[in-house]
Amino acid sequence: MSASTISVTDSTLCINDSDSDVVMTPKPSTSKSSISSFVTRTSQSEKNKLDLQIARYLYATNTPFRAVEHPEFKKMINALRPGYKPPNRNSVSTDLLDKVHNSVKTTIKENLCNKKVCLALDGWSNVHNEPIIGVCVTDIESERVHLIESIDTSGNSHTSEYLLQLLKNAIKKCEGYNCKVTSIVTDNAANVTKMRRDLFEELDRKDIITYGCSAHILNLLAHDIEVPGIKSNIKKICKYFRNVHFASAKFREAGGSALVLPQDVRWNTLSDCLESYLKNWPILFDVCSNNRISIDKDIIKVVNDTNLKTNAQDYLKKLKYIAVALDKVQRNTCTIGEATEIWLELLEAFETEQANGEFSVSDTNKVKERMEMALTPAHFLANLLDHRFRGNKLTQEQIETGMEYVETYHPEALPIIINYQAKCVPFKPYMFSKHLIDNVKPLAWWRSMKNINSTALELAQQLHTAIASSANIERLFSSYGLVHSKLRNRLGNVKAAKLVSIFKELNSISDDVTDQISD
Repeated sequence: MSASTISVTDSTLCINDSDSDVVMTPKPSTSKSSISSFVTRTSQSEKNKLDLQIARYLYATNTPFRAVEHPEFKKMINALRPGYKPPNRNSVSTDLLDKVHNSVKTTIKENLCNKKVCLALDGWSNVHNEPIIGVCVTDIESERVHLIESIDTSGNSHTSEYLLQLLKNAIKKCEGYNCKVTSIVTDNAANVTKMRRDLFEELDRKDIITYGCSAHILNLLAHDIEVPGIKSNIKKICKYFRNVHFASAKFREAGGSALVLPQDVRWNTLSDCLESYLKNWPILFDVCSNNRISIDKDIIKVVNDTNLKTNAQDYLKKLKYIAVALDKVQRNTCTIGEATEIWLELLEAFETEQANGEFSVSDTNKVKERMEMALTPAHFLANLLDHRFRGNKLTQEQIETGMEYVETYHPEALPIIINYQAKCVPFKPYMFSKHLIDNVKPLAWWRSMKNINSTALELAQQLHTAIASSANIERLFSSYGLVHSKLRNRLGNVKAAKLVSIFKELNSISDDVTDQISD
């Protein structure tokens, strides 16, 4: 047997013999840990990211700046990230606001790059009753609405000349977002209508079409057919049973549902009011009958008026047609071609009811008058060039009006449009199949035609990106009301505009998209 030796050096055990050498080194002890493993450290880069994310949360949820200094907020942050100090209200309202706003502007620029957009302009009064002009653009491809500018016009009269200058400045500002304004929609006030006309005549801009808001005009139509006395009397009933404690309690006990009050600034609320009144009329009648001593005599008289109820039913039937049309038209992505089809369907419905003896000739004529006010030659052409409609509901006169518009301003596109009407080359039969009609939008349909005349393609893109109403800017003003409220009345107009822009952008991001936060 070979001789062997064993030696121990410090913590190493060595066994040597003639056949082998074995070195055994024990593992280092794990019983001792560095103190750094018990400390949560936040680098400056990490702090910047956390500060930005807190700020984005505050802006997206319309949370007051002072929330970051609330003791409970600080406790929550400390529990989530010990040692991290959140930003103060001053930082949230200045530096961080600018950073997030610049980030949002960059995102908007990326989204609008090389896009054709529809611009909407409208006025509003803020919480201090200061006149504000808002400008937004709609990108129909992404179905997004972006606030471009908010202008405090205090001290300036809203003449057509002044508004025209604001509009031209807004168009130039859109160029800074690398997008092209090809259509403009506004309300139908006299000064704004003149502004649109002056823009076309002064600049001779055939590359920009201008027109009035179809949603506003439909709302005017609802007022045109209003029957005197119905709105005021039903509003009186609804207010009484909403505001008088005894009547309200008895109404709820009897199983009454919510009564809606009409509001002039909210479209379709009159229709909702009449509907709620008629739905609850049996309950209102019973409450009045069973509580004659306690209920106001004038209210009992109005509730018991069966003529009022009958007239309200007749009026509601007309309003429902208009309300359905208005809901369609005020969608973010309703184009002027679709709006034309909606107007034609509305007229057809009134003519059918007139033939059945339900509606009067006067009612139908009022629809025609408002339709003529809403629809321009560009509307007829857009409907004609929409592969889903192809102008099938248009009259021959309306088709000729649209074609004359092409001949006047885009003559190079005329041959292609005639071939499109005839379903000739380069338009293949499969392009008019029901499957494509149901599943392909007109903008994508025309863009698939790569070999057609560029003028015709540009014209089709202009028409199919033109939004039918200015409801988008109205919705932005609703966001203004949320942000620049009585509780936050010290916000300046510039800061409020930044907050509204951020609020709209962050809340329009899809749930499945995680926003990247830059350092």
